[in-house]
Amino acid sequence: MQLRSLRAAALVELVSLVVLLVNLSTVHLEPVTAVMGPAHGCAYLVVVVAAWRSASATAMARILALLPGVGGLVVLRLLTDPRSV
Repeated sequence: MQLRSLRAAALVELVSLVVLLVNLSTVHLEPVTAVMGPAHGCAYLVVVVAAWRSASATAMARILALLPGVGGLVVLRLLTDPRSV
C-alpha cells in the first residue's frame, strides 16, 4: 500500500511542478498557481514522508526523496529495481 501512495504522490508532484513552471513561463494565471502550488507542496510532503517511512528505503533513497519534482520517481526506481539492491 505504501508503494502505491508513493507512486501516486510522485506523479502528482511531477505533474504539478510541470504545470507550475509552464504557467510561470507563459501566461502566469493566478488561479492556476493558487491550485497547483498547494497540490505540489502536499504531494512533495507525502513523497518525503512515504520514503522515510519505507522499511526498504536506504539512506540514499531517503535523501534523494528531498529533491523536488523528481525525487519521488528516483526513490520509486530505487525501491522497485531489483538491481539496485
